[in-house]
Amino acid sequence: MYATHIHGRRRERGVHAHGGVARKGASLSPLQVLCCSIGAIVLIANARHALFPKESYLGSFWSTTTSKPRGVNYELHTLPVDAKAVADGDTITVYVDMVNPHESGNVPREVQEAATERIKLRAAKNYQKADALQKIILDAGYRQVPNLSGEQVLAKKYRIRLRGIDAPENSMPYGKEAKEELVNLVQGRTLKISVYDTDRYGRLVGDVECNGVFVQEHMLKKGLAWHYTAYDRRQEFAKWESQARASRQGLWALPNPEKPWEWRKVKRMRNW
Repeated sequence: MYATHIHGRRRERGVHAHGGVARKGASLSPLQVLCCSIGAIVLIANARHALFPKESYLGSFWSTTTSKPRGVNYELHTLPVDAKAVADGDTITVYVDMVNPHESGNVPREVQEAATERIKLRAAKNYQKADALQKIILDAGYRQVPNLSGEQVLAKKYRIRLRGIDAPENSMPYGKEAKEELVNLVQGRTLKISVYDTDRYGRLVGDVECNGVFVQEHMLKKGLAWHYTAYDRRQEFAKWESQARASRQGLWALPNPEKPWEWRKVKRMRNW
């Protein structure tokens, strides 16, 4: 009994010696209250930073968040882009491997069978029959192209319209420069495309990331595209355009650059 009593007293002293629970009814000193408050503020700040990291637009618009941006329906990951696939400064043709989860279940059976048989025929050097199967594949909007490992895979073709920007048309001032810049950026590389919608021309409208670079941001900062405010009101796009204007980058070196959408409108009126 005595040993138990001594052990209990030691345990009580040990708790208080390590800053444990004070005796019932004891109050904290002002210094202790201040320290507790500061600690709570630091914990809340760290938790907020972990849950809501600050976004950075220097590399990729969505690189700091695991969730999809608002309005994005799905993502596509493309095969390496060919230089000829870039139509102008805001439109790219891409191919997506049919192993993509969004696409794999939509491939027509006859296309799958033709692609499998064509690989066998080409291996046997029966190019005449292989070419006939190739027509079936192409007519359905697909194509067999090499992947990163050099293997022939079935892929679907998409035209991509970069969301939120409008680059000069090829025949406009800085139109060729815009196209060349986009070619240099995406040629031979794979792209991640966050798809928002489909436009009236059948193109997928999306944000495009290439090798850690947000493509629309790159084009705006280079002064090779306008912020297309009629279809996109993101404030960061306006900021990037303003930065290019202030430093007279690209087309902003011109005294009064013509807006691409106005140029197209005039051209349509002339053709009536």
